[in-house]
Amino acid sequence: MTIRERLFEITELDVSQILSLMRENQLYEYIQTLISFVEDFPLLETTLKESLEAKDYLSYSKTLVNIRDMLSGIYANELAEECQKQINALVAVKHEKVLASMTYLLSLLAMLSIDIQVVIYMDENEGDIEPPDGGAEEAAGQEAGKLSILAVDDNAFSLDTLKAALEGSEYKFTGVNSGAGALKYLLSHDPNLYILDIEMPGMDGYELAYKIKELGKKAPILFLTGNATREYVLKALKAGGSDFIVKPVTQKLILEKVEKFI
Repeated sequence: MTIRERLFEITELDVSQILSLMRENQLYEYIQTLISFVEDFPLLETTLKESLEAKDYLSYSKTLVNIRDMLSGIYANELAEECQKQINALVAVKHEKVLASMTYLLSLLAMLSIDIQVVIYMDENEGDIEPPDGGAEEAAGQEAGKLSILAVDDNAFSLDTLKAALEGSEYKFTGVNSGAGALKYLLSHDPNLYILDIEMPGMDGYELAYKIKELGKKAPILFLTGNATREYVLKALKAGGSDFIVKPVTQKLILEKVEKFI
């Protein structure tokens, strides 16, 4: 798959017509702009959080304007509009609502940053990183007519959120709170999809992903994270990750990611 084809798959970017018209030098420049966004995002995220914590709404607004302009430059038009809405609303809403809006916006921006990285670094490291599995394998012992998902997270609230998001769906959900518990479960089960938290005590998500692959399991792995830094994302891809679910999780995002792979 070419870099153009991968970029088409980033739903946050409105590039369906633009990419087909780009010459190679224009595509190269566009990719550099995407990389600049990825590199600048962690500092912008920190600035937003710190300015809001200090209730410095002027700095907060200026940072949002900066992010809005960057998003427009990479054709992430809906997210740019979301930034503008939050800028417009600053004069009329309470601090608690601004905080909630920021948390929501940052999760969307983190997802965009990660999606860009998956596309670009899959292209740059094609020999080192396996491409994401397009579909799930048949699982041994799964319930009739149901595809199974194993989620591993030491946070019970996070597991409950995932379970609630998949309630009533066609998927069988199982949650365990440790890497050791996951490996024990895999002795007699073969899930169609894994959702792994990265930061867990004892065995973290990276190590667990490697062990899952060592067991010969080929179902896709989605990493649950709130960190969009380049080192963090690349490490997850090298560990066998196919994609990411960004915290705080929403039902819409979970279902979109799950349905993409199974």
